[in-house]
Amino acid sequence: MVRLRALLLACLVGAILIAVPALAAEHKEKKEKAVPDITGVWKGMSDTVSMGKTSHVEPSDSPKFQHMDWTLTIDKQDGPNFSGTKASAKGKEAVVGVLDGAMVFMADDDGTCFGKLTGKNTMIVKYLEAGKDSKVASVTHFRREAAPEAKTPAAQ
Repeated sequence: MVRLRALLLACLVGAILIAVPALAAEHKEKKEKAVPDITGVWKGMSDTVSMGKTSHVEPSDSPKFQHMDWTLTIDKQDGPNFSGTKASAKGKEAVVGVLDGAMVFMADDDGTCFGKLTGKNTMIVKYLEAGKDSKVASVTHFRREAAPEAKTPAAQ
């Protein structure tokens, strides 16, 4: 009887030792595959330096240091891919982008952005535009105005 209990206990411990790593790996895979929904209207202020002829500030032959308000509207998302617009008081441009985990990569008409989601409704985006006629470098801290409502099974 003691041997039978010891054998059953050994089998139970063995099953647990096999199951726990497999369950942990499955949980990790699901977590890594989850893509955050970033659709919505994001507002932010940038710290910017620009020079030359740009679409969002007055032309300047020397570097201009400024703070600018921005609105990033992401209206379409398919998995990690998204599109929308970015706008300042002076202009509006189309953007396309992709998420890689918490990393954000975007391109607009004349520059590229890379950044990071820092929370469900916050992100930091760095923008670079390099060209003969214009140069821009900026960092913008964005906050989403309203997160999209979660879709319920009945609403889908």
